[in-house]
Amino acid sequence: MSSMSPHADRRFNIEGEDLGYPTLFHNGSTSVGMFIVPSRVANELIADSGFTVAEVAPGKAVLSFAGVHYTDTECGTYEEIGCAFFVNKVSGKPLLPYLGTWINILRGNQPSFTWFLPVTEKSALECGIQMWGYPKTIEDIRHSKSSDRSVTTLHRDGQEILRYSVSNTGSGTLKPLNSPVYSIFEGKPHLGYLSQQFSDAAYGRDGELALSDHDLVAPLRRLGLPKKPLMSGHMGKLRFSMSAPEPLT
Repeated sequence: MSSMSPHADRRFNIEGEDLGYPTLFHNGSTSVGMFIVPSRVANELIADSGFTVAEVAPGKAVLSFAGVHYTDTECGTYEEIGCAFFVNKVSGKPLLPYLGTWINILRGNQPSFTWFLPVTEKSALECGIQMWGYPKTIEDIRHSKSSDRSVTTLHRDGQEILRYSVSNTGSGTLKPLNSPVYSIFEGKPHLGYLSQQFSDAAYGRDGELALSDHDLVAPLRRLGLPKKPLMSGHMGKLRFSMSAPEPLT
């Protein structure tokens, strides 16, 4: 992780809390899925960012989906849904087309750009927008858990418009990751690093995504969803830290 960000010493007063970098997310759980989607549509959805999706096969990109249940963070206690694409590094494409992108994704080295990021609390909204430039909005997101599955749902206009369900019976501990994250911070492209630790984890392909015909989830339908994920998983315990954004050159 770079320590050269000109923003590293900045402080933010958010909902009465004095916050800075790195920002800590002490505990929670997350349900994830990776979906193969058409790169043409993906690029259209993030065209305003100036970034382009990293292809894993001709005309194919990867959508990363996460439903996160945060129980202890410096930005509050809240629910979140995140949709991101893995994007090309500003410094250039991998030396090995397609295969190089897969290797970087598996190692946690491929930059991601989040384009849909609803949350449930104002503190989380303001943290995301003010500190990193994330496109957060306030929505009705609900988390539920049974003995063997965790469910994330999104509601609008009195109806459930998205549901993601995944097995939650894992017990593994994953290798820590320090992943690059792109964003548009104060009108310019920036890079931050998300340090991630996961336990009580399991992976498979049993994730189930359902979408209504509501306009809010129309971009996901444009991507060919819902369909079976390439990979899905659940991490029963998480610990994150997010660095200060630094300008991309």
